[in-house]
Amino acid sequence: MEDVSRNISIQNSDQSQNFEVIVVGAGISGLVALKYCKEAGIDCTLLEASDKVGGLWTYRKDEDYGAMRFTHINVSKYNYCFSDYPFDDSQPEYPSHHVLSEYIKDYCVTFDLIDHIHFLYRVSMIEDIRGEGWKITVSSSPQQTEKVFTCIKLILATGHHVTPKIASFPGLDSFPGRVIHSSGYKDARENGLEGSSVLVVGIGNSAVDAAVDLANHECNVHLSTRSGAWIIPNYIMGYPTDLYASRFTLTMPWKLLNFVFESIVTFILGSPFKWGLNPKMGILQTQPTVSATLVHYLQRKWIKLRPNVDRFDNSRVTFADGSQEDFEAVLMCTGYAIQLDFLEESVRCKVVDRDNKLRLYRHMISPEFGDRLAFLGFLQPSSGGILMCSEVQVAFSAF
Repeated sequence: MEDVSRNISIQNSDQSQNFEVIVVGAGISGLVALKYCKEAGIDCTLLEASDKVGGLWTYRKDEDYGAMRFTHINVSKYNYCFSDYPFDDSQPEYPSHHVLSEYIKDYCVTFDLIDHIHFLYRVSMIEDIRGEGWKITVSSSPQQTEKVFTCIKLILATGHHVTPKIASFPGLDSFPGRVIHSSGYKDARENGLEGSSVLVVGIGNSAVDAAVDLANHECNVHLSTRSGAWIIPNYIMGYPTDLYASRFTLTMPWKLLNFVFESIVTFILGSPFKWGLNPKMGILQTQPTVSATLVHYLQRKWIKLRPNVDRFDNSRVTFADGSQEDFEAVLMCTGYAIQLDFLEESVRCKVVDRDNKLRLYRHMISPEFGDRLAFLGFLQPSSGGILMCSEVQVAFSAF
């Protein structure tokens, strides 16, 4: 599908700068909000810093943001789709980032959203106007000209995968090799790591996917984890695993459900302790790590598991169990910090606490601002995808 974002952006430039609702961010959550407002007859627009829709699901070769080259969603297409725009039956049950990106573009065209989006408009400041509305200052690329928008109600859909967090270890500054965050990792070839000895820190979905990709490019891969993990297969008895989350299972006592799920996964993959995964919590007590391949690679020693890092001494890493290994690169799959620096301090201090956690009702509404300000997509569902959560959130916000 042709990327029409830039041309449409120019067409939008002469529209009014005053709106009833403004949405910030053209990822899936922001697009859902824009569609809801548009269908409700609300005068609205969306501001997007890049020249594309799709947020994280758009592959961006030259940016430290977006999907890795090999990324597939780890939630099935039945639970990661727009409720009124399902995937075509011909698409795989776990689509690639490319398929998902095209699907999102098709959604925008089908529901006529593109004409309501200002591309290349990066928000630099959001100010509360006497408790009655919002003033939004943006920098418009490529001219870097400053523009001002105003609105009565504001929806922030910038997400929580924005500012990379780098783990701190003693001696890390002495490491002579490359330290890369997963946000900047595309694949082993693109990042020049083929055949290297690489330490991957973390055991979430990005860490596991990256470790497998590195192993496929003849790297000596070591996966370091502090808390261990249960690895969940994509399929159970031939059906996508996330389809088993239902009203019935959710009525079960959580300890019983945890026992049943652990027993099923152990029956399929074997005990996680046998493969050195050593989870410290139950399978339903933490965010799941989904992988169809990691255990297979551990069995063949193509990936080696390590405990938490104790310290760095130049290229040598000492782990918590006293073992040591030399590495040429470190890949930090250590998550993200919430970044809302564009909010003026008088607003930001009311929604973000000192631990960088959002103080929101239902993960979306601040009691301080009521329905004038909503946050969409700032949550991590324990089962299924964030897309359907965003649809429920925007409906709940009653904009």
